[in-house]
Amino acid sequence: MIPHPETESCHGVMVCIHGQGVLITGAAGIGKSSLALELIAEGHQLVADDVIEVSSSDNQLYGHCPNMLKGLLNSRELGTIDVEKLFGISATVESAPLQYVVELNDNPLPSKLEGQQQTTTLMQQSLPSIRLNPHTAASVASRLLTWLKMQHQADANQELKRRQAAQMQT
Repeated sequence: MIPHPETESCHGVMVCIHGQGVLITGAAGIGKSSLALELIAEGHQLVADDVIEVSSSDNQLYGHCPNMLKGLLNSRELGTIDVEKLFGISATVESAPLQYVVELNDNPLPSKLEGQQQTTTLMQQSLPSIRLNPHTAASVASRLLTWLKMQHQADANQELKRRQAAQMQT
């Protein structure tokens, strides 16, 4: 994929999970690269670390890696990791359609039964997004992978409300 002339740079890490590009954002040191490393170790692909070049074509956003950073992931604990050498050439991809945004944020989330229904706007396009706290019991990777699966299924909150209404009628 050749980048579109109109390109915007973002800070974060982008991974490709089952063909879906996921932009991971958050403050420095919050765990973006650690999450990407865990996902890569599980068989997903690195698109870009630190700087993601985002372009738009036919109402679809694409994330690309700048040449200088291709295949490299920087971890504060481990230093710079050559992902292709450690995990194989299939562990990286030059670009992917950008479809989701995950913000790592350690501020408390509001307590509500329905979860979060958020969007993030990037280059005048709205993308489904979620905020995850990296310091809760379940791993961030498992919560992210679960959320991505949920994006392709019927809303379980609606099913719960239907069941509650049926129970109240009896």
